[in-house]
Amino acid sequence: MKTSVAICTYNGEKYIESQLLSIINQTIKVDEIVVSDDGSTDKTYEIITKIKETSGANIRWTKNEASLGVCANFDKCIKDCSGDIIFLSDQDDIWMENKVEITLEWFKSNPQKEVAFSNAIFIDENNNRYSDRTLLETVGFSPKAMKHFDWGFQIEALLLHNRCTGAAMAFRSSFVPFLNIDKTATTKNELPLHDFTIALSAASRQVLGYIKQPLIKYRVHASQECGLGEWIKNPPQDDNLIRPLIPVDRFVNYVLPECRERATFGIKRINIRRNKLKVLRNIVNYHKIYGRIAFRPFFYDLLNKHD
Repeated sequence: MKTSVAICTYNGEKYIESQLLSIINQTIKVDEIVVSDDGSTDKTYEIITKIKETSGANIRWTKNEASLGVCANFDKCIKDCSGDIIFLSDQDDIWMENKVEITLEWFKSNPQKEVAFSNAIFIDENNNRYSDRTLLETVGFSPKAMKHFDWGFQIEALLLHNRCTGAAMAFRSSFVPFLNIDKTATTKNELPLHDFTIALSAASRQVLGYIKQPLIKYRVHASQECGLGEWIKNPPQDDNLIRPLIPVDRFVNYVLPECRERATFGIKRINIRRNKLKVLRNIVNYHKIYGRIAFRPFFYDLLNKHD
């Protein structure tokens, strides 16, 4: 399988060299690195050019005539890629040397899946470990959440917030037409960013999967445009995906229309009691919404008397 890496840069001179070298020095070499720059005024271009010349790596660099913003820039960069598997990359992280190898093996072992997100560890500006928690622990994707996710509750995993960080994401080129990236989204208007909408689209189609192993070192620093610094300090406690939840309205809009009834069904699963008629009604509702995955979570709800 041909592999592409999509990197969006903006004034990334401080970390771009170490990131590019970690991508270039993989146990399985990537076929191309596509860099889309959003108007850097520092030495980002000079550093990339030097690495391209010294390493011989296939690096393609373009600079936007006007600033696009993070989401529109990633949309453009992804569509410039020609690989069968496309990896997303931030400009300031470091990849584990076997990230590509493990990810490709995962896609071979999961032919029905289109999108994968992996775990990560956190590092600081000096490459020191920043937190004892991993990325998946930080976003509330615990072993319990993984179990529910594996039962089929992929949409529910995303009802409240994103669990899938773009810097740790890869997908098949066949998924590109379904990206559904909102180019107007920013870190300030609270709309789902590019990685979130990719995850919502994949979850709607039941083609989203995860890799438990940390495959990147995710850098936390003061100058990053979007990051997980606050969540590291105060991680969400919402790993029970089948508990009735009130979905965030602005997130439901990015779920496929045929899945929106399911996305809002959680708030209707309330006060389940051992009344026979109530039990039968809820079994019917579960099966209507969830199909084959209905019964195990239904009885889980029943036995635990969730409100």
